[in-house]
Amino acid sequence: MFLTSNPKTRWLVYILSSIQGVGLAIMLNTATSLISDVIGKDADSSAFVYGAYSFFDKVANGLIIFVITSFFNHDETALRWIIGMTPIACAVSAFSLTYLGKILYSERLARLSITEEDLN
Repeated sequence: MFLTSNPKTRWLVYILSSIQGVGLAIMLNTATSLISDVIGKDADSSAFVYGAYSFFDKVANGLIIFVITSFFNHDETALRWIIGMTPIACAVSAFSLTYLGKILYSERLARLSITEEDLN
């Protein structure tokens, strides 16, 4: 659908998959950075927060893959749309939620990272 089996456009998959890989790496790095911002200087709970994030990430991905393979395994067009549009939808959602969080919660997150030593 997006890239047909036409030999004239088949080479585009290398460029587009590279761009997609870089974008997904940036999104993963941004998510990890946001978790670090939430944790702040609280070193006691950081292992739990990262562990919970990793666990829920794996569970959510497993459920999504299960649903996709269960319901769309015979529909090639649906799989092409899902594989092509999911990273784009996630990137737009991540940007929107990060921007919204910056607007609504930036002062609260700044206060979480301030310790007693910073106040003195």
